[in-house]
Amino acid sequence: MPKICNYFITFQCNDTCEFSTIWDREDLKKHEEKPFDFKPLKDAGVKQLNILGGEPLLRQDLVEVLKSAKQFGFRIALSTNGILYAEKAKELKGLVDDLYVYLDYPIEEEHDRSRGVECFREAIEAIKLAKELGQNPKIYFTVTRDSIRFLPEMLDLAEKLQVFIYLEPVYDFYGSQGFDPMSVQHVKYYGRRKNVLLNPAMWEFAKEGGNKNYLPRCRARETVVTILPDGNTATPCFFNQNGRQGKENVCSSCMRWPYMLPSFSLGLDKYFWLNLWSKIKGGIR
Repeated sequence: MPKICNYFITFQCNDTCEFSTIWDREDLKKHEEKPFDFKPLKDAGVKQLNILGGEPLLRQDLVEVLKSAKQFGFRIALSTNGILYAEKAKELKGLVDDLYVYLDYPIEEEHDRSRGVECFREAIEAIKLAKELGQNPKIYFTVTRDSIRFLPEMLDLAEKLQVFIYLEPVYDFYGSQGFDPMSVQHVKYYGRRKNVLLNPAMWEFAKEGGNKNYLPRCRARETVVTILPDGNTATPCFFNQNGRQGKENVCSSCMRWPYMLPSFSLGLDKYFWLNLWSKIKGGIR
């Protein structure tokens, strides 16, 4: 029975992030944004609500949606580029349990290049403001083959800001996902620092090339409910709607963590045990 809901609350975006093509897809821009009734999710046993996008803070009725979700006791995680956080921060206070702010590089010019807009300063200010408001923000660092060289500096920045940093391997970057064993060891070495959150299951999975169509590891249909902005559902996942779970072309080498990470909770293999260890340690959202 699914315990997690990935709610793509909007497909609008105010950056042109190099890790995603959502902002550039005309078909997604046509999606209406409608209120959603969370009761069926609660009745189905869902406990975790991941607010995704696009950029969630662009959803006009975001606060109302979060208030509605909170009434049903969900643990809510929201990921943002931070651009609009300052103007919405007070309204969001108390409505989000896990606030993740994207930082792609510790250097302003590199981060802004990666995001396609000037937003490094806004992201830093968002983290500082969220701390002041008691929102317990975390840096969300999508590690690529390029940005991995800045890992020590990123961790130093997180220490300076006195926040945790979540290390996630890039999963959808024009076929350049995946890391060699030495890179994974490099990440695990720095992952010992107290302010670092990582899941060894995802890094092991990335090292081995992701999902295999002939023997799929994906369990998205059993572990995740996907809600679109208009309130409709997508199954088994947003990226493979109405297809065979883990066996379509789009599933080859898949490392889309909003689905693969919950999948590790099923199936007694090394990913299951590494994921369980990470939960006990508190290293995943």
